[in-house]
Amino acid sequence: MNTPYRLRSIILLALLLFLPIRLWGATPEPPAVPPNYVVDLADIVGDEAERRLNSYLRELEAKTTAQVVVLTVDSLDGESLEGFSLRVAERWRLGQEGKDNGVLLTVAFKDRRYRFEVGYGLEGVMPDSFVGTLGRRYIVPYFKRGDYSAGIFAATVAVVEEIARNEGVTITGTKDFRPTQRVQRRIGIIQSLIGFIIFIFFIILLI
Repeated sequence: MNTPYRLRSIILLALLLFLPIRLWGATPEPPAVPPNYVVDLADIVGDEAERRLNSYLRELEAKTTAQVVVLTVDSLDGESLEGFSLRVAERWRLGQEGKDNGVLLTVAFKDRRYRFEVGYGLEGVMPDSFVGTLGRRYIVPYFKRGDYSAGIFAATVAVVEEIARNEGVTITGTKDFRPTQRVQRRIGIIQSLIGFIIFIFFIILLI
């Protein structure tokens, strides 16, 4: 083997070894198969929240066949969230064959981004309007406070309850936990306070 050919072979081998990792464009790289329903690579989900979510999602799949998985990563490393989450969902083959009833919630911690990847079989249950509401009502308020664990927990429980309701089943324990109510009350208090301050400001201007 001559030197140029040997050099080209070494470069090609290096590229082949490197490409499978960088194609995912995320740190850390997701596993080939999800080890559980919550794959917390960014380590931002509390232990108790993770335990409960795994329990809820396991029961949901047993009763409805729908598979819901939560994935967190530190960073997308410049990768588009849409492309990344779609490839992960396809790689993991979420949902049942022929039903396409899988959901992937991806959270990129350092990028401050999240996305719901919904299989065709659940688009009627989770249309874009519902997914948008999940973000505004459950994820954004907690993420703004830095409480990623509570935001992920609340949004995932909302997904579980919506799918279960559509299938006419109940999931043990989900109705006992309503963390979003506390956030909504705080938001209401803050809005009332802001309104009161603006009112006082205008009174002072009039005086």
